[in-house]
Amino acid sequence: MTRVILDLEWNGAWSKKAKGYFNEIIEIGAVRLAEDGTVADRFDAYIRPAVSKKLTKLVTNLTGITDEQVEQGISFETAMRRLAKFAGDSDVTLMTWSTTDLLVFIENCRYFLGQERIPCFTHYVDLQAYGQQRLDTGSNQVSLENFARLINIDPDKMELHHAIDDSVLTASIFQKVYEPTSFAAAVSPMNTEFYRRITFKVTYISDINSPLIRRADLRFSCDCCGRNLKRTGKWKFYNRMFFAPFRCEACGKDFTGRVQAKHKYEGVELKKRLVPKKEKEEQQENTALST
Repeated sequence: MTRVILDLEWNGAWSKKAKGYFNEIIEIGAVRLAEDGTVADRFDAYIRPAVSKKLTKLVTNLTGITDEQVEQGISFETAMRRLAKFAGDSDVTLMTWSTTDLLVFIENCRYFLGQERIPCFTHYVDLQAYGQQRLDTGSNQVSLENFARLINIDPDKMELHHAIDDSVLTASIFQKVYEPTSFAAAVSPMNTEFYRRITFKVTYISDINSPLIRRADLRFSCDCCGRNLKRTGKWKFYNRMFFAPFRCEACGKDFTGRVQAKHKYEGVELKKRLVPKKEKEEQQENTALST
């Protein structure tokens, strides 16, 4: 199996075709790894923009890439043909630092090639997730530069935010964290379900009457006596969460019930919390209702 580490730079531009902002790739950098994990070959290509002829100042300042460089670049279609030749195998594992580049890659293949899948790659590994799992860094995402420092690689010796240099840096990280058994478990086949899962748009449900929310999910019981609480007001949605007032008729205590429903590929992820109302909060609420 061939392993390719890839990094992208892109320019945000308004597209009539996409009916919104589109992340147009302006540079593809990749390295093909040898069996021992060292860099066997490199690929670097500037992409001539077709959506917007001018790069944003943000992109130029971050990457150092100029309008003149990309004007002399090749089309996305040509770049993909050369990348496929560079990968050079029927069984190729694509690796990126986080899934951000992967999603932009899919977006550009859909836009320019009319394909829902990325050609020439059969498997995928999110090296950010794999590296953090190996080092047990927790759930917060760690940037490429910061992760390199965690494992005593000096990123200052490289020109970061150039696709090829970021690919080489990612390869150095891979060599340090690689372990055969754990890596094999991190490899995903890029099949139909993979693309459905990776492109699924996670949303927060804002309609309390959504069929995705069960009525039982909106019930609470008293922290003191365990009896069911009575809802005493309407549900309101604010900051990705539903709120409603509740009262325990047995204890005479008032609460605020909070429910957050996140629609993910696997289903609805529900978070619930019951917060006792303080006397000051009750007075403020009563004042607000009376005015």
